[in-house]
Order: sequence, then structure tokens, then C-alpha cells
Amino acid sequence: MSAREIDTERAMPLVDDEAAPVPEEGAARRTMSPGEVLERLKRGEPVTNVRVVGLELKGQFDRPVVCKDVTLVQPQINRAAFAEIVEFGRCTIDRPRFNVSTFAKGLCLGGSTVSRAEFRRLTVAGPFDCNNARFRGKFVLENSRFDAKVRLWEAVFQGWVSVRQCEFLGEADLRSLHAEQGFVLTACAFRSSFLFRGATVEKKFEADKTRFEALTDFSKAKLHDFVYLESIEQGENQTFAFANALAERILVRPDQLEGHVASEKAGDYAQAMQEYGLLKRVFEGLHRYEQEDWAFYRFKVNQRRAKARSWTKPWTKVARFCDWLLLDHGCGYGTNPLRAVRAALLIVLAFGIVYGLGVHMLHVEHPPFHGDKESLANRVMIGALTSVSAFTSGFGDIRGAAHGWMNLPLIAESLLGTLLWGLFIVAFSRKVIR
Repeated sequence: MSAREIDTERAMPLVDDEAAPVPEEGAARRTMSPGEVLERLKRGEPVTNVRVVGLELKGQFDRPVVCKDVTLVQPQINRAAFAEIVEFGRCTIDRPRFNVSTFAKGLCLGGSTVSRAEFRRLTVAGPFDCNNARFRGKFVLENSRFDAKVRLWEAVFQGWVSVRQCEFLGEADLRSLHAEQGFVLTACAFRSSFLFRGATVEKKFEADKTRFEALTDFSKAKLHDFVYLESIEQGENQTFAFANALAERILVRPDQLEGHVASEKAGDYAQAMQEYGLLKRVFEGLHRYEQEDWAFYRFKVNQRRAKARSWTKPWTKVARFCDWLLLDHGCGYGTNPLRAVRAALLIVLAFGIVYGLGVHMLHVEHPPFHGDKESLANRVMIGALTSVSAFTSGFGDIRGAAHGWMNLPLIAESLLGTLLWGLFIVAFSRKVIR
């Protein structure tokens, strides 16, 4: 799913907007006994605008279970099997306990206010819809399986969120979610996209031993505390997105990000450049300077790739090649002095071969070895000595050492040597200072 599709999609709640209006806060509701409510639900009749204390649902339900604008105090769903949709629309639910139950067509809490919810060992084959729901107190979801899409669009959690050992086969749509405390995932598995786009977490976000196998999208998220991602498991096709996120403390390793940035894999290098810029600032703020260098290098690579190039303007192609050759492979954009050393050795070797092949055009008064200067041993040594001299000393110090066209590679190597010395000094100084 593209970022534009994610932004434009509107996951609407299953609640019927044409249902009876929600009573004003504090308005009296008729109290209905649990037994009467259970009978109506067994017949497939909706329950609306009542207050029920101690409702317990268990056993087999073959018809839809629908409660709208209902106040439920300590309801329990225990060892129940629902063949049709279960919907609690715009309800007020106090301390619900859902255990060991299956929902064949889905479970909806859209628009409801839920206090201290505990959901354990649920199997939800249809959509799990909590759009615009408000959860008060701690929210606990454990040992459950969701086969279809999970929707928490604009849901508000006023307490800590704890999701443990749950498997999500469909898309987990948590966009614009607001967690006023922390959001903790433990030993979960997301087989499809995990969309945290635009979500807000006031305290820590943690995904301990959780496996992600598709897009893990933190774009535009507002993460005000630490984001713990170092212990996650990644599937082969897992990717990250951090576009325009407000996050300063993302704990993630470069090896987890290498080849897993969605925009870079898709060829959107301008977007990837911005995301690596964010990661650079994150690593710098955490004083992880080696990781900062890695993020800065990826930033510069994507910046180079994002620039417009055209054969109608051939100088742009030349500039890109020089950027790639000298700045990237020459010193890793100032992050890797060893690259400058490697590039220097390759340049010396390449020009040494040229001088060795054209040794007859070099002025050599005393060959290094006895015999003709065009012997193999003398060619190798003369080529190496000339190349090292040109690279380290410059053309001025070996002027007159050659005649004819052989002066051209001497000039070129002298210029390259001067440039690479400068790049090495910059990269090495940056490492030492930091």
C-alpha cells in the first residue's frame, strides 16, 4: 500500500450512524436484567439505550449480537462462539473480561468508551474494529489471533497499552491512534502491514521480541519518548517508513535498516534522503556517532540519486559520476578515511600499469635492476616508483620525467593525488575529533 493510499483511505467503523442518538451524559437509562438481555441477543434482536450489570455471554450464538448506546457494567464473554458479527457501538463498557472466545464475522467496539479492558485468548476471524473508541485505564490484549484487518483509527488509550503474544494476519491499522501513556508489544507477530502512521505516544513505544513481516510505518508519528526496536524480528519483506515523523529517541541498529527502508527500495530517493536525515539526527542525539556516520552516508547517497540527470545536459552526468567516484568511493562522504586509502592504492596501481607499459616514454637514467629498462622487473619497479611519486609529490616534482602523451597520465594522477589527500585528511580529522 502506498503512502498516498494510506493517507486517503478512511476505515469507517461498523457502527450504524443512523442508530438512536447517544443520550446526554448523566441521563438515566432503563436498567435491564442480564437474563432479559441474553434472551434478546439469542433471538438476534439488538439491545439499545439500557444499562446492564453483570451480563455474561457464553456458549453458541448463531445470530448477530448487537448492543448500541448501552451501558455494560462488568460484562463477560467466556468460552463463547459467535457465528455472526458482535457489535458494541457507542457503548459505555466498564471492566469487560473477554476470554477464550471466537468471533467468526468480527468484533466491533467502534465509538465506545471502555474502562480497564482485558481481552485474552480470542480468535477473531472477521475485522476487529475499534475506530474512535476511548479506552480508560490499562488495556490488556493477550494470546489472541486476528485473521482479518484490525482497525484502531483515532482510538484513544488513556492508560498503558499491553499487547502480548498476539498474531495479526491482516493489516493492523493503528493510524492516528493516541496513547497517553505507553504502548508495549511483546512477542507478537504482524504478518501484514503495521500502520502506526500519524499515531501519538506520550511515553515509550516498545516492540520486544515482536516479528514484523511487511511495512512498519511510523510516518508522521509523534513519539515523545524512547522507541525500542532493537529486539524486533524482521521478515524477508519487512520495511520501515519514518517520513516526517517527530521522534528523537529511536533505538534501532543500521543492520536492521540496511535494505529495509521502504522509500529507498521503491526508488523514491528524495523521500529516503529525508528519512535518513531523521535517523542521522536521532543517532547524533543519542551520541551514537558511528551510526550517525552510517545514516549520513546513506543520506548523501540518496541525495545524489535524487538529483535530476539528463543526457541533454551531459555535464550533469559527469558531475554525478565524479560525485560517485571521488566523494562516495573516495571517502564515503567524509565518513570513511579507509576508503580514501583504498582509492589511493587503486589509483597508484592503475597508473603504475600505464607507466610500466609505456616505460619507453619515461626518462630513466639508472634502471632499478641491471639490464634493459624494458625488462619485466624494471617495468614493474619503474611504473610503481613513477606512480607513487606522481601521486604523493605532484607533477611539478617529476616534470621532465616523460615525453609525449605520457605526461597526460602524470598530470591526471597528480591532480587525483592532491584531491584524495585532502579527502583523507577531512575524513580522518572528522573521526578523530568525534
